[in-house]
Amino acid sequence: MIRRQFLTTLALGLTVGPLRGLASSGMGASSIYVIGDWGTGGKLQRRVAQGMRNRIAKSGVPPAIILSTGDNIYPSGVDSADDQQWGSKYTSIYAGIDVPWWAILGNHDHRGNVDAQVAYSKNNRQWNMPGRTWSTTLPVTSSTSLGITGIDTTALMQTQDGWKKQLAWLDETLAASKATVNIVAGHHPLRSYGHYGDSAFLITHVKPLLDKHKVRLYTSGHDHDLQGIKNPSDAFGCLVSGAGGGTRPSRRGDHTKAFHDAGGFAELHVLSNGALKIDMCDASGLTVESMTL
Repeated sequence: MIRRQFLTTLALGLTVGPLRGLASSGMGASSIYVIGDWGTGGKLQRRVAQGMRNRIAKSGVPPAIILSTGDNIYPSGVDSADDQQWGSKYTSIYAGIDVPWWAILGNHDHRGNVDAQVAYSKNNRQWNMPGRTWSTTLPVTSSTSLGITGIDTTALMQTQDGWKKQLAWLDETLAASKATVNIVAGHHPLRSYGHYGDSAFLITHVKPLLDKHKVRLYTSGHDHDLQGIKNPSDAFGCLVSGAGGGTRPSRRGDHTKAFHDAGGFAELHVLSNGALKIDMCDASGLTVESMTL
């Protein structure tokens, strides 16, 4: 039952992901941008978008993909795949950044029609959301690949129908992954020193799966800041990237490795030895702090 329920999502992610991830650069996925909580249509979102353009121009190499950690459209998601907000809060703001986006759902997206965000993938080939959950793999080198699994933490934390099946699907998907490096993206932070703090629910239900399958990184949004955290009780690191459209007071904690409490995004580099280097980028696109896992 579990495999049948999620088969379409899994198959689409694994088949489409590498091809679209390579389309713009013609090379392996050496880095990806991670941005969350962005779709406000406001001044900060536009500044951060320009910062992404600045960073691409300075490096001369675009990221393989942009990974959205949710809250894609504020304040209440979209009504349909043709909602005018796709233009005013997405395509017009990131114009010129010709990179595929892979997106997950946030709590604000759940206030609208979440399936419309999935359907929008058919309207815009740059937007990838094969389902409410998905998994894709990007080649990095001939011997290294990056597996990305997107989950719906709002459905999990609200214990909506099927939440236990989603956990079972996550377990099966990570077990079946052939990627040499795996990361998981969910909107709500598992670890955070920001407004929302650690999630007891995710620590209880998701952390054991990440530890079990040696996931390298759990990335999220929700807190409107940038945090790199490596708690010694976790086999994985945590990245919070939720500063794409708004900010909120935050702080460092005992296990903070990198931090930025203003607008921005993160760049995740997959190094040749399989290590992950994460740069916290400010709204202008400059690196302010970094961490390595």
